[in-house]
Amino acid sequence: MAEKGILFDMEKCIACRACQVACKQWNELPAEKTTFFAAAGGYQNPIGLSPKTYTLVKFYEVEKDNRLRWLFRVQRCFHCVDPACVKACPVSPKAMTHLKDQGIVYVNKDLCIGCGACHEYCPWNTPQIDDTIGKSTKCTFCVDRVTNGLEPACAKACTTGAITFGDYDKIKMMAQKASDRLKKKGRNPVIYGEKELETGMHKIYVLPEPLDFYPDLPKSPKVSEDLGFFHELLKPLGKLTLTAALVGMVLAKIKEKKNKDKLVSKEEEG
Repeated sequence: MAEKGILFDMEKCIACRACQVACKQWNELPAEKTTFFAAAGGYQNPIGLSPKTYTLVKFYEVEKDNRLRWLFRVQRCFHCVDPACVKACPVSPKAMTHLKDQGIVYVNKDLCIGCGACHEYCPWNTPQIDDTIGKSTKCTFCVDRVTNGLEPACAKACTTGAITFGDYDKIKMMAQKASDRLKKKGRNPVIYGEKELETGMHKIYVLPEPLDFYPDLPKSPKVSEDLGFFHELLKPLGKLTLTAALVGMVLAKIKEKKNKDKLVSKEEEG
């Protein structure tokens, strides 16, 4: 099977949430209680990704040229070409599973200990820990569908062609064509996901406006430099059975060191 990708052509998105509903239905995810106008953007619901929501349509209410505009973005896992979540996963074999040939990253819940390292080291903090079962959760790229020759549920359900599934090389070419189309309309599009983290992601966005209009998307996403230090701290534990609590202590130690380093840096600057 060829390496796969998904294009999100956000100019075509009408925020119907068909993808959000299809994702929830296919993955048999329960509903969650929501509050109207809980998030910036007003009509967005729920407020963010969770163990019950792998796909979320985000709303951005912006003003441009003295006009109110709605911008939309489908939020979910990017399925990075070189995924930090897989590198961070401390168990062996890895619970965060990477099917490199297909471009898919998913959680093997039989192996996952729910430590949260994947969440901490993902540049977008996408994986969410389900406290009820003690496991990490996120978009699976519909691995059970894709590996059986079907397209992901979100792409199948999309009513406007905003979500397209296909071979990765073709998806990248389609992204460039979509960007060119928007430029001809006088827009200032951004292709997000093709070159980020140097190696890119398998979910590529063509955003119709610059990243300043999408404040929750980092312009230059980076993997924390202390990932190697994290694994060094785990080495003395040897063959001890890792638990979420044990790994949590190590992550807390790293955060403590980060805070101290920031404090020292501020004092030196002052």
